[in-house]
Parts: sequence; structure tokens; C-alpha cells
Amino acid sequence: MNPDPSKDNTVNITVGGKPYKASPGQTIVHALWAAGQAQAISTGCAGGVCGACTVSIRFADGRKGGTELACRKTVEEGMQVYPFPVDPMPSKPPVSDPTPEKLREVYPTLDRCTKCESCTHACPMDIPVMNSVLRMQKGEFEQVAEDFTTCIHCGLCRAVCEDKVLPHQMGMWVRRSMGLSYPNPPVVPEPDQKAAAEWAHLMEGTPEERLERARQFRKEGGLGV
Repeated sequence: MNPDPSKDNTVNITVGGKPYKASPGQTIVHALWAAGQAQAISTGCAGGVCGACTVSIRFADGRKGGTELACRKTVEEGMQVYPFPVDPMPSKPPVSDPTPEKLREVYPTLDRCTKCESCTHACPMDIPVMNSVLRMQKGEFEQVAEDFTTCIHCGLCRAVCEDKVLPHQMGMWVRRSMGLSYPNPPVVPEPDQKAAAEWAHLMEGTPEERLERARQFRKEGGLGV
């Protein structure tokens, strides 16, 4: 007798054309780990921060797919997953008091944008990338810095841009340049005997002592230094 398929508590997906079975609720990354195929998709932080596990998704029911982070996207029946790694590109040093002219000197690609909005659609962090590029052209850098607060530097906006605008490099350059321009008074730390003693334990204590202190912290929420 054939088993009842309705009782099969698994989800069928393909990754790079290869079929895998996953458990409902698993992320794509965890499904691959459980299948012993961790190498199928590059993984970094596994927490939606580093952008290493970027993928392109297609759905079996005809819904519009797109780009996702495999460590955040849960599996669905019939889902097709295609790894979409983007080669890293070195960033340019920030400058003090950034202006559109300084940005254009560093990134001459700024004015290439044709407003196709592919970069915005590709962003897994829902950043309004195209609108932010237009803000860069106008010098609205405070808003640009806010736009790119959640940028994980995955490079997908760069990968899909046919005009090679380099949106995320420019966005992060603006953020770093704005940070460099803020007044930063020197911080003079106050002597803290408790902190100094704790550092001593961390640097000089035995593994057993460090383990015991970790247990104490979890139990009491503090350390009796």
C-alpha cells in the first residue's frame, strides 16, 4: 500500500537544480545544513547581517520571486533556489565634509542611473536604493546615511545594475564620510577597578575560572568582583 502523501511532513525544494527535502519552518540554510550540504550556499553570520547567503527565488505557484537571504527565508513547497553570490569590491576611503562633487570624484558612476529601479527590487533589506542614489546626486546625505543604515553590503544592487552605478559602495561611502565629519570629542575613560579586574580574569584566568564566572553571570546577572 502506498503511504498517504498528505502525511509526508516534508517540503520539497531545489537548490541550484538539485532536489532536497526540508522540514516546514526551516530556513533554506538550515535545510541545507540538515541535508549535509552546507557548501551549497555560502554562509557567514547566519543572522541576516553579512549578506553572504544571497539567493534568487522562484515559487511553484507563480508568485513573483526575487532575491532573499537564505538564512532568513523559510522553505516552501516547490521553491526553486539559485545561489547568487556577488564578488566583493574594495570600498573607497571616506572623506570629511562630503559633497556631491567629492562623491563624483570617488565614484564617477553616480550620474549613470537610468531610474530602472532594479537595485531597489533586488535589495533584501528593503532599502529604497534608487531613490537614495537620486538623493546622492542632490547632496541629501543625511537621508542617504539613514537609507543605508540597514545595508548588509551583499552587493545585489550592484550585480543587477546594467549601468554599473555601484549603489551600495556609494551609500556606505556617504555613511562613513558623514560619520567622519561629526565632531567627536575625545573620550577619557574613568578608572574602573571592577572592569580592570574582570579583564584580568579574562586574560589571565584559567578556562575553569572563566567557565565558573560565566555560570555566575547567567545565574545572578552580574559578577561579584
